[in-house]
Amino acid sequence: MATNMDQSNNLVIGNGVTFKGTLNVPKKATIYGTVDGELTAEEIFIGQSGKITGKVTARSIEVEGELHQVIHCRDHLHIRVSGKVSGKLEYSQIQIERGGEFRCEMQQVGAPPVYPAGSTSMSAPKPAAAIPGKDVN
Repeated sequence: MATNMDQSNNLVIGNGVTFKGTLNVPKKATIYGTVDGELTAEEIFIGQSGKITGKVTARSIEVEGELHQVIHCRDHLHIRVSGKVSGKLEYSQIQIERGGEFRCEMQQVGAPPVYPAGSTSMSAPKPAAAIPGKDVN
């Protein structure tokens, strides 16, 4: 049986509820209504009826509804089949299900570099060492 302590530091915006302003949620924010403003949380879940417009910052975000404007996702952004995301996005990892809508200016941050197959780095090859008394040309 869940206790009130299990739900502490979480927030739920219900269907039909509209919030305008700034929210700082220590743990999980679940949105079924409308948020217009700034939302910062550890995790954000936007249900199918949910819509956020403004600046959003979180470690992980899951979108079944709508998310618009400025999005900072430090870890994983998951756009479900019914999800719609637009605006400016900074992310580490992204997953978009078939049918999910995504229209963003995007920048990947915090991810390890990706190198071409068979390569260990993107740096230019080092020049051969000169041997004293030998002409390299």
